[in-house]
Amino acid sequence: MTDLDGKLAVSVYLLMAFLVMLPLLGPGYYLALDMQFGPQSLSDIKFDDFYGIQPSSYGAYFPLRMAMGALSDIIGTEGIEKLLLFSILFLAGAGMHFSLPKEHGNARYAAGLLYMLNPFIYVRFLAGHWSLLLSYSVWPLALLSFAQFLERPKERMPFAKSALLVAFASISSHGVIILLACFALMLVFHLLKMGIGRVLAARLALLAGIILAMNLYWILPTLMLFGKTYNPASPDAYFEDFKPMTMGMSMGASLASMHGFWRGGFVYTKDVFALWWVPFLLIVAAASIGFVSLLKERALHALFLLSLLAVGFLLALGEASPLSFIFTSLGTQFPIYLLFRDSQKFVGMMCLGYALLSSYGVNHLMRSRPRWKPVLLALAILVPVIFNFGFFGFLGQIRPTQYPADWLEAARIISGDLSETNILVLPPHLYNTYSWSNANQKTLASPAGQVFGKPVIVSQSVMTEHVYSDIKDTYGGYMNYLFDKRQRINNTAELLVPLNVRYIVLLKNYSDSDSYLWLFKRKGGVEGIELVFEGPTLFLFRNNLATGPFLSTDDPGNDSFTRFYKANGGVPDLYPAEYSRINPATYRVTGSPSRYVVYVSPPDSTLRFNGSPGSPWYKLDNAFEYSGPTTVTNTIFPLVLSCFLLAWLIALILLSGAPPPAAAFLAVPIAFLALPITDGTLGPHGIGALLFASAAISLLVSFRVELGKQCRSFLKLK
Repeated sequence: MTDLDGKLAVSVYLLMAFLVMLPLLGPGYYLALDMQFGPQSLSDIKFDDFYGIQPSSYGAYFPLRMAMGALSDIIGTEGIEKLLLFSILFLAGAGMHFSLPKEHGNARYAAGLLYMLNPFIYVRFLAGHWSLLLSYSVWPLALLSFAQFLERPKERMPFAKSALLVAFASISSHGVIILLACFALMLVFHLLKMGIGRVLAARLALLAGIILAMNLYWILPTLMLFGKTYNPASPDAYFEDFKPMTMGMSMGASLASMHGFWRGGFVYTKDVFALWWVPFLLIVAAASIGFVSLLKERALHALFLLSLLAVGFLLALGEASPLSFIFTSLGTQFPIYLLFRDSQKFVGMMCLGYALLSSYGVNHLMRSRPRWKPVLLALAILVPVIFNFGFFGFLGQIRPTQYPADWLEAARIISGDLSETNILVLPPHLYNTYSWSNANQKTLASPAGQVFGKPVIVSQSVMTEHVYSDIKDTYGGYMNYLFDKRQRINNTAELLVPLNVRYIVLLKNYSDSDSYLWLFKRKGGVEGIELVFEGPTLFLFRNNLATGPFLSTDDPGNDSFTRFYKANGGVPDLYPAEYSRINPATYRVTGSPSRYVVYVSPPDSTLRFNGSPGSPWYKLDNAFEYSGPTTVTNTIFPLVLSCFLLAWLIALILLSGAPPPAAAFLAVPIAFLALPITDGTLGPHGIGALLFASAAISLLVSFRVELGKQCRSFLKLK
């Protein structure tokens, strides 16, 4: 392949990504079921996972979001969202194209366009599952690097690429598990062919150790905080609510054609194009020809590619699969839906198989029928496009949305309040319908946290038929308790103080909005509650009693929030305690007029008060006995920070190809970053800027080292 061919391919995928993104390029944000961006999406308050306050159970989110945050200071959050979606599409197509052998020539367009434009990526795009899709986009390059590593385990470059690409794919915990399953299949077929020697075994162990080390910063807190955070439903319940949809055909046919997403309401190309099955059968034919032709030349590789299709299909079937023992025999100890929730994610694995085999099939036809090359090239490009042409324009289902003016005005008012407090959003459901969204699907996970500049309290319950909630939602349980008793409550402001709720955003135009309004707005008023703004879509109330996360009291607390609320309206006396913030995970309490200090944060055994654990306060917050200035620390944060700096160091070593002495030299500045991070001097955006800069410098060093090696080799030949 010439440089011209490579530039043409890049141009093709850039153009395709641009054409898909056209409906989203106007002013406004793309709001989807599980993807909401807004002015506050990348603000410093959105990094609880970095500071150990929340687990990173969905993957290695925060390094990328830090880098995005730094870039958003230049191009804005709206620009970041569109660049992210554009990058996913481009990487999927170009990554697949360039992961294939150069000898395939133009046949690679069949694979690249299919991998980029299929129904799986289309519906996940509509649902807003950007982290899964970003992981998906690098699977082909990761498979190529791992194949090169297995063939040449002693070489540095394939080893480094494999580790780095897996680390990048870890942006989605689901995505990296699927990728590692693909690695496992590749390893099995490689061992059948070559066996395993000492060198490969040692290098595999080292690669596994490096990959694990680079992911400890999100894996360890997820494991440590799992019991505090999650309350999983049964595997059967997940399957009932998130099983693949048949979509007018059998479940097998739905999944085999790369459809089957569990949620309805989306319009697919097949819904408007009765002959959609014709291009699909051509894709199957190309993949079949690819398998048969490859079977004659490289049987084990052909079987590996077929296994991607077969295993992906069987796993996607879930409990309907012959492999259902994976889901049931392990019982509650390891239910697969605890990790994946919906099995259709494994269709992404099938997309890999289809795309790779299609390239082999089209290449075989081009070699065996040279006169047909122009026709075959046209089909290679047109068939994937026709199969899912609805991706271009999304069949009118989405357009960018600008947040309502009253949301932005409420955000302006809130941003002028410097208190370190929370916002309660009502109705409290995680998913609501928003009539002002420009998408046909107007059900969104609450976008309030993306707009308002303080932490938002909203229910975490998915509220499906069989899985109402699989999250331990302490504050949600308390709010439900208060709402049930709202007709008898006269002291709303006091009852919200243990949640540090200063602002209440009450959304209008919902059937249950008025029932919440009673708590904040009555003829005689509600003491401590002030209506500060009303717009067409919301009320904004302020609770003047909530001033910050530390409260002083003489009440040692109890084991239930039902004892905090008393039928006669009386509650414990609570006063502000003096404190200073060092970083979001560390505070210094400097004054309290009472015996106890309450830290308004859900009960957490990882918190330490001058090194000692606190105690749950009415099952809502954390309390400790105050006897003088006290340092409040989250013990998860030092662990996350240490593992993150280790991952950063490993990534720079792999990127630069630095030898051991240079690697030791790199460790010094990385270690020193712990100081400005822990004292709050260096925030997430600053870290993101340093991530960019250090990666660029490492790549430059790597380029110069490689150039030097080539020059020395040339001189030796001379």
